[in-house]
Amino acid sequence: MATANTYVNVKRVFNTQPEVMGFVINVGEVVNARMMTRPLMTVLLSIQAGLLLSFGVMMSCQVGGRWGSSTGVNNFVFAGFGIPFGLTFIVLCQGCELITANYMFCTFACLAAKPEDRAAEIKATLINWVVCWTFNLLGAILHFVVFAWQTGLIMTVAVDNDNYADSGNALEHNNMIYYKNSEDFIAAFTDTSDTGFCKGGNYAKANICKLIGAAKAKCTQHFGTALIRGAGCNWMVCLAIWLQMIATEPISKFIMIWLPIELFISSGFDHLVVNEFLIPGGIIVGGSYIDSRVNFLNAFWNNFIPVTIGSVIGAWFLVFPFWLVNKDGWEAKLKREAEAAGAPAEKLTEA
Repeated sequence: MATANTYVNVKRVFNTQPEVMGFVINVGEVVNARMMTRPLMTVLLSIQAGLLLSFGVMMSCQVGGRWGSSTGVNNFVFAGFGIPFGLTFIVLCQGCELITANYMFCTFACLAAKPEDRAAEIKATLINWVVCWTFNLLGAILHFVVFAWQTGLIMTVAVDNDNYADSGNALEHNNMIYYKNSEDFIAAFTDTSDTGFCKGGNYAKANICKLIGAAKAKCTQHFGTALIRGAGCNWMVCLAIWLQMIATEPISKFIMIWLPIELFISSGFDHLVVNEFLIPGGIIVGGSYIDSRVNFLNAFWNNFIPVTIGSVIGAWFLVFPFWLVNKDGWEAKLKREAEAAGAPAEKLTEA
């Protein structure tokens, strides 16, 4: 009858905070166990994470880098179209090892470990962080060299027929932009008219400008500035991963990832693995001709090292408050599940 009470099974569209914390702890435990028992798998998954995120960063350079201005609209497009896609690939390809996420996962696993197991968890965490960091960097550079630089999708500047990164003349001539000397290149690069390097040809070379500009800014910034920017960034990255675990279906997961990523990239914070694509890329395509400080030594000291420290701090900005807030609910959930699992066994024993 139309007036009868009808019960409809409605799929739950979200997970509770204690449930999400349980998921995060489980991922951290799996990551640490894999590091100690299958280290080669950790290496492969870390390279894969660097490659997948770099696809998104490259798209950001190709689309946002050519949008045509340095205004907020350009930053919004650079942040919103590409990098969130890369992180979505990593999240949905369960098992990829992204170092900025592992700062959260592994810390939660250490907090949740039994006292007698905590030392082993901390040891696995520290080893994982070193391995994952190294091979995320390798994956990001590998992606740029193979898919952007070697293919000519992002062209390279040659000064006096000398290319900073192509000593073996591996590049096709139509993948290179030639200048007589560095002074000519600097003059063209700093020309802000519609015929300058960055705006000329309907912004055809603006993606190169984005790379070189990012590399110069990040290789010359203050150590403390990079640290704080890294902390702000990874706080949002960890929040994105936490939020997508609240959602239960793919479209909602993507939206939950997109919002914090859009926020931190367009605001100007520094993501470690994104920088591991942008800075080497800016150096390789000719950034050192613009400023001699654009080099790998400054990349490590002025960016990679402080951003790494900041990323750990940023992850902990989320980890420790969320642990304190959700610890009781998570433990109560475990207790209920243990009691529910034990009840049928007790009935069988009585029978």
